[in-house]
Amino acid sequence: MKYLTLALLVLGVAACSPDSTNQVATGNTDWDTYLGDSARTHYSELTQITRDNVSQLELAWSYDSGELREGDSTMYTSPLIIDGVLYGLSPKLVAFALNAATGEELWRFDPEGAGAAQRGLMWWENGADRRLIYAAGRELIALDADTGQPVSSFGNDGSIDLRPSDAAGPFFSSVPGIVFQDMLVMGFSTSESANSHAGMIRAFSVIDGSELWRFNSLPLTGGLGAETWEEGSLTLAGGANNWTGMTLDEARGLLFIPTGSATPDFYGASRTGDNLFANSLIALDVYTGDYRWHYQTIRHDLWDRDLPSPPTLVQLERNGVLIDGVAVTTKSGHLFLFNRDTGESLYEIYEVDALPSELPGENAAPVQPVSSVAFTRQEFEMTTRNQEAIDFVTQIVGPLDQRLWAPPTTAGILFYPSYDGGAEWGGSAYDPHGHKLILNAQEIGGIIRLYEIPVGFSNRRVYAENCSACHGEDRNGTDIGPSLVDIAERMTAADMRDLILQGRGRMPAFDSLSQMERIAINTYVRNPDQERVNEPSTEVDYAFAGYLRVRDHEGLPGNTPPWGTLNSIDLASGEIDWQVNFGNYPSHPDLNYGAESYGGPVVTASGLIFIGATPDRKFRVFDTRDGSLLWETDLPAAGFATPAMYSVNGQQFVVIAAGGGRMGPPSGSEYLAFSLPR
Repeated sequence: MKYLTLALLVLGVAACSPDSTNQVATGNTDWDTYLGDSARTHYSELTQITRDNVSQLELAWSYDSGELREGDSTMYTSPLIIDGVLYGLSPKLVAFALNAATGEELWRFDPEGAGAAQRGLMWWENGADRRLIYAAGRELIALDADTGQPVSSFGNDGSIDLRPSDAAGPFFSSVPGIVFQDMLVMGFSTSESANSHAGMIRAFSVIDGSELWRFNSLPLTGGLGAETWEEGSLTLAGGANNWTGMTLDEARGLLFIPTGSATPDFYGASRTGDNLFANSLIALDVYTGDYRWHYQTIRHDLWDRDLPSPPTLVQLERNGVLIDGVAVTTKSGHLFLFNRDTGESLYEIYEVDALPSELPGENAAPVQPVSSVAFTRQEFEMTTRNQEAIDFVTQIVGPLDQRLWAPPTTAGILFYPSYDGGAEWGGSAYDPHGHKLILNAQEIGGIIRLYEIPVGFSNRRVYAENCSACHGEDRNGTDIGPSLVDIAERMTAADMRDLILQGRGRMPAFDSLSQMERIAINTYVRNPDQERVNEPSTEVDYAFAGYLRVRDHEGLPGNTPPWGTLNSIDLASGEIDWQVNFGNYPSHPDLNYGAESYGGPVVTASGLIFIGATPDRKFRVFDTRDGSLLWETDLPAAGFATPAMYSVNGQQFVVIAAGGGRMGPPSGSEYLAFSLPR
């Protein structure tokens, strides 16, 4: 932000005194960085909207950003606002600029793609050279912020292909990187299967798009971290990538990078060892990419326990001393807090004995680290909502291994919280007034089940490696992917071929697969009995049967509430100050047990928490003191995006993208801005 003092930049957090805030509010206050600042604090110094007047908030303007994507269209973008201009993205990743006070369109740029998920944009300026930068799938685009036209000197006429020449699997970016001086630091997303790309962090020149440095978060053979892998396994593995964004302490020049699991995700016989730098927080020198320190939160991950969001730079006071920390939330519902300089943990971390695997070749880590601070329950508690729900859920979970740290099996395990947490990609807000961490969390059980597949090329194996996670072992669908059982009746073979090649909705393009592999998938989903096998083998491997959550007969979580919470955590002690149920499911709007949520909060200096994130299509404001609800309004579609806070000519606005598309319809393409009446 433009109005931070030098002292606050040294602290690496955004905070202003009430007096300076009021001065800022007389002009324009920008939101020029994803999640508010490079420290990812989700914090605004604005105070015009207060506890006393928030009930007067009204819609200032709305803007329909354009066409929905085919399939389950989503729009997760948190926009940027600079000098009274708002920059955002449509579901098809058409970039646009608006008058941030009125919503009037200034320009649009269409990359002419099918669209993809993208949570935000990046900004860089040097004098009159002002650039808006964003990733559209695997393409990194640089636009002139004043005209919306590509910057011809950047890459190839305004864009670069982020995908390395040796990428074998899906490769795309759905989150902004870090812009610092004249460099741009990026991670990427890939698949969870054996064909995923090896994790790496790369810095590019903002001027021309050339690569400046690279850090291999999946180690090279013989490189840093390779000693935690069995010999030869690094050549078979992928992942350990940064898919969720990163955080920068500008004064220290320290980049904090959370990583995902190594792949294949749920069966690790081919990747024996602790698997650094997967499931780790890594600190790098932002100027050079040199390693400084790391902490691994899960060893040899078998449960998809990626670190799900950018860490948050915070401060806490102990014994009268102010400590600069970096806070990391996890899918397991734990909070880790480290000294930024040294990596020393500021909470107790204890080692627990884990369980061995019964699958051949799988060597589960015998001991796992656990933070002493948790913001969700750690064990599944059977629903008590009604007898029908109890009977339904009992039948599902009865055959499952419910022990803590049970490795995946062919019979299935119950793990809690599920794939999406705990915490998710929305991230956490830092409230400097009292040194609190504000975060939304969810609690629902998940099922991990593996099934046998033959070694060697076959239609079934190619489907298992690329499709079964979303569409299920037998094509019956999962929580995140539809059934394909009758696909031959709904789609021609040619349309199916195009879909596999180009992707649609939440499904990425599989253009990295060979023609033979794409034919194998097309054949299998249309007729699984028409098998093609090269080099038949009696050996077996294991594939993931699909993302399944424990729900009752009405589709609600099969555990006791709360199912979703909003939390305030005292950073010094790790204790939860308050926790309130957050959100509802549209099918049961009066339960008030909470719901799954995607997107994060924004906190203001006036003590307010602004957040959408829930499937009930609400946009809410809570009190930082006790979590009490102060205001809410209905959105045209769920606001699965983090809001942005700004002011124009002294008037404070908050804006959110209402894209919907998760957990049922509708999808949307509107941005809505709210303010007090003039």
